[in-house]
Amino acid sequence: MNYTIVDELAASQQLVSTMIRISAEDTSARVGAWSLRDIAAHLAASEKESFEPRIRSIAAGERPAMDFYSNDERDFSGVQMEDALTEWAETRGRLLDFVRGLSDEERARTGTHVRYGEVSVDRYLEIALEHVAGELAR
Repeated sequence: MNYTIVDELAASQQLVSTMIRISAEDTSARVGAWSLRDIAAHLAASEKESFEPRIRSIAAGERPAMDFYSNDERDFSGVQMEDALTEWAETRGRLLDFVRGLSDEERARTGTHVRYGEVSVDRYLEIALEHVAGELAR
């Protein structure tokens, strides 16, 4: 198991959630054009709709062909920040529990992403980690 990437994913989710919660007291806090609620909702939706199902599909040997996923145009105004952070934590937790249970062979299976080319489970986990960092740099 690639211990480092799993630990980094768990730590990044906890760190970003904590940062968002602390900063939420400042109602003007934004990262680029997005409010902190928008970022939390975006991360929760991305994890649930893209990263988790795609990693499960790759590990199952389905060799998925994946398009670029984006929910940037979605209106997250009806989403409560705490609900989004809870959903993100739950989805990330399920995903990491799933990955921890994979064999080396399952983690080495691949799918093809339109932007990243051939990606294994571990590579797609790295992409998930890069995604979180990218949201903080918006």
